Amino acid sequence: MLTPQERRLKILLRILALLFGLAVFGYLVPALTGPLRTFFINLPFVTNSVVKVGVLATLAFVASADVRRFRVLTLLVIWGHIISELATLAVLILGKTDYHVELAGTLIPITQILWGSVALDGVVLFFLIWFYASAERSRYDLLYLSPLELRALAALADVVIMGEKEIVPPEDVARNVDRYLAGFRARTKWIMKLVLTGIQFYPLLSFNPPFSYMNSEDRLSFIKRRFYQDVTLRLVPSFWRMIVQGMIRMGKQLSYLGYYNDPRTFESVGYIPFSQRSDRAQKIKQSPIGERLPLRVHTASEIVTETLKGDVVIIGSGAAASVLAHGLAKTGREVLMIERGDYTDPSQFSEDEVDMISKLYADGALQLSMDFRFQVLQGSCVGGTTVVNNAVCFDLPPEVLDRWNDPGSLNTGLDSKQVWDSFNEVRQLIGVERQNHQNLNKGDGHFKMGLAKLGFDSPPNEYREVQANIHGCLGCGYCNIGCKYGKKLSMLDTVLPMTQKEFGEQALKIVAGCEAEKLQAQGKRITSIKCRFRDGRRIDIQGNTFVLSAGAVSSSMILLRSGAGGKQAGKNLSFNMGSPMTAVFDDVVNSYDGLQISHYLKLSPTRGYVIETWFNPPVAQALNMPGWFEDHYNNMRLYNNMACSGVLVGTESNGEVRIAGLTGREVNYSPTPGDLEKLLAGLILSGEIFLAGGAKCVIPNTFKYYELKNVDELHELPNLVKDASDITLGTGHSQGGNIMSRNPALGVVNEKFQVYGYDNLFVCDASVFPSSVGVNPQLTVMALAHYAVPFVAQNKVVS
Repeated sequence: MLTPQERRLKILLRILALLFGLAVFGYLVPALTGPLRTFFINLPFVTNSVVKVGVLATLAFVASADVRRFRVLTLLVIWGHIISELATLAVLILGKTDYHVELAGTLIPITQILWGSVALDGVVLFFLIWFYASAERSRYDLLYLSPLELRALAALADVVIMGEKEIVPPEDVARNVDRYLAGFRARTKWIMKLVLTGIQFYPLLSFNPPFSYMNSEDRLSFIKRRFYQDVTLRLVPSFWRMIVQGMIRMGKQLSYLGYYNDPRTFESVGYIPFSQRSDRAQKIKQSPIGERLPLRVHTASEIVTETLKGDVVIIGSGAAASVLAHGLAKTGREVLMIERGDYTDPSQFSEDEVDMISKLYADGALQLSMDFRFQVLQGSCVGGTTVVNNAVCFDLPPEVLDRWNDPGSLNTGLDSKQVWDSFNEVRQLIGVERQNHQNLNKGDGHFKMGLAKLGFDSPPNEYREVQANIHGCLGCGYCNIGCKYGKKLSMLDTVLPMTQKEFGEQALKIVAGCEAEKLQAQGKRITSIKCRFRDGRRIDIQGNTFVLSAGAVSSSMILLRSGAGGKQAGKNLSFNMGSPMTAVFDDVVNSYDGLQISHYLKLSPTRGYVIETWFNPPVAQALNMPGWFEDHYNNMRLYNNMACSGVLVGTESNGEVRIAGLTGREVNYSPTPGDLEKLLAGLILSGEIFLAGGAKCVIPNTFKYYELKNVDELHELPNLVKDASDITLGTGHSQGGNIMSRNPALGVVNEKFQVYGYDNLFVCDASVFPSSVGVNPQLTVMALAHYAVPFVAQNKVVS
């Protein structure tokens, strides 16, 4: 049944068909007979005009018969008028129009006639576009995407998700994504619209019709040739290859989001949500769900003033900010905490991956490096990344601390004894414990078997269950989308509500959905920070002491926008760079049924990487699943026959945060050859372990698809991966950017976390790390925040 908007378009097309039909006679009859014959016979191309309006009449008439089936004909009518407008304007601007024509004895300037034509066509064009766009939107009931973007995505999903017994139709995939993007609050999501528009019109460059107008076979051929072969064979220039690769990667991710988040696909991949697992009730009985502490968070609707005042103003609410706030409250300082993400009560957490990503990651899910080849994940919610990470806790490697404190190098000046004391205090505060329970990642069994066969399972190598601030884990596998059951002790569950309970809500006031943009200073003192709520309303937040704890990227951006931090602000950025190795087994593994990251392997002597066993629910796994077309689809059908490991490499500090790019928030980073070499070595070892553990093949997440079935094929990996464009890379562990050093020429902050040049500005998060720590950094971030408490607490108002 047609919508009211579609019926309105149908009526307009019928009217236009009639008018265009009459126009045929309006041109032809006066040219053959009557008093205006002299005028019309002199009109150039009168026969062409008859043909034009005749064709438009036919198109409009047929299109009105079924505005859905013949929607392309409506577009042709629209484009016909656009071309007419452009042609007439070209004549007016460039042509010879300084003459008159005689009409019924009156001389009329030709320009007057041409402008009348422009006006008439313009009116028709206006109503056509208005009614057509309205009809399209009403038909699809769109919330964010335009009809053009929706069709481009549906056309892409039709060929990207390819295999037997596809469960979700391509149009449903696109509708799912439209709903997802509508609920996704990131300001940078417009990039997705740009990507889909680019995919739609990219074929025009090779004289093909727009992407969604191709038939399925031609679309598939175009994708394979222009997006796959051109990139893998390096047939186009590097800059263009980067753009094309970025477009198809984002387009594929949207397709997988829309397909694999649909519950209709779960059975086909062998996935059972935790709420439907047969042992769920027994697990909850063994580890009952406790009552959560309440947390009071203020939102934009509650803040009616144009200014807020606090004592210590902390930007961020994650690992560092929460521990720092707790320590400051103990000393009697009052904290006003500003979080750009929203507050999501844990009772609202669900098994819907896409919904949780939109609530808990926001812009943090769309952070990409300048070349679109490196994804930088970051939580954007109250509790920060601790709400969406795996809670894995490693001590800072002693050799890293020694290197940081080297007087001949950066010379951070950290007191080693105090640092280790802080680690011990934080472990107690957040409840770190060894995860030696029964609800671990089930893929570990094969990995452990391979380790034993290769002899890597004994000292001095270290292969153990991870330590994490998780207690009574149920093994739901949802660590990265918020633990609904309160077993992962994120800052949202523990330190923040604990601080309010112990010291009162006045000691810790949290404002969510408020982004800090720029610091305001008078001389060497920060007086306020300019912030903006999601609705665009601005607010000035004043305080005595200011602390940036927004993470390596965001803290750097605030300093850069504020002109603070000197020339080193945003520089020396490093990461724990990661990439997965997927292993396929003949038997059902069900790796999803358990703790997402359960074990780690550290070799001694170190080879520059750590290997962790991990797995994800379907959407996250699909985004990391190797393969194109049938290969990707068939691999997802083997989802429950797979295990996975992640290789982490502590990179060199060659990255930089800059105010640049499409969003004004750019991460400029490419891995060095040495770091890429370490990563590939780790992937090779992971593959060897899985093969020894019974895998029939292992699959790296390379742009070109490879199934590696033996050790000899594995060792060819460095020849297959020439640079970062050949493999999927990412991180949830950004570090550096505002590094610590006693030398103001090298660092942004001193040994007291104080920004050089300011009396009351501090930075306390992973951005002060002089280098990557090479292991999951959460515990180090928290320990250094605990260490920093006395320095911030002692910073008083200068009278």
